[in-house]
Amino acid sequence: MGKNKPAEKRLILDHSVAKNGQVEGRRPLINRSNLRDIIIVVCVISAVLYDLDWVRLALFGILMVFGCFFHYMTKGVLIRNVVLCQAGIYSVVRHPYYMANYLIDSSFCLLSGNVYLLLIYPFLFYWSYGPTIRKEEATLARLHDSSFLRYSLDVPQIFPDAYSIRSMKEIATGFSTKRITRNEISRFMRFWATGCLIMLIHTFKSSGLWKTWSFDLAFVYDNPRGITLLLLTIVLFVASLLVQCKKEPSILKAE
Repeated sequence: MGKNKPAEKRLILDHSVAKNGQVEGRRPLINRSNLRDIIIVVCVISAVLYDLDWVRLALFGILMVFGCFFHYMTKGVLIRNVVLCQAGIYSVVRHPYYMANYLIDSSFCLLSGNVYLLLIYPFLFYWSYGPTIRKEEATLARLHDSSFLRYSLDVPQIFPDAYSIRSMKEIATGFSTKRITRNEISRFMRFWATGCLIMLIHTFKSSGLWKTWSFDLAFVYDNPRGITLLLLTIVLFVASLLVQCKKEPSILKAE
């Protein structure tokens, strides 16, 4: 009996620090909850200081599209705290939602033009997400025991490998659009609105941002791309708020 006490004590400790995938206790200054907000603020500032070329703009578009796609597919498969999700995108990586976040945040770093931010982001990501991932996997191991052990040995954690990438052909398995809430649609709109905002700063900084608020028609005619980005940013942000404010059907709330 005495030999089992350390293990029991360890399980109790794990249960106290992880509930529903959320890490309890004092959080570090940079954590999963505020990492994206910090990245966006730095990207906006960087857009004023650094230039953007077409290569980085194209890479931004590619990463953002893939990030939103994986985010969408993850939410369409995830049944939180009910079953061990192994189908669809979960057969490619164990934490596809975090992979999607990595791609989306990296796309913002690219769009900012700040190569230093792009280089440091992987370290910030693992610093912020590492504790949450460990606690979530401890909870899954406790709930699903040997099933999760086999799953964790077969499927990589955040990024696919040469073997798991083959499961992409079954990515739609178990997917249901009924699990996609209005909140997720609103989030996608904010992602693209943020990208438009950063591009807007790059577009206007050479002409003088202050002219944007002078209502000079000549400036509007001379900068059609900038004005288009400005309107698109406003429309996407407002639309995201309107979508989020609408009441969810009860079938979605159950999820």
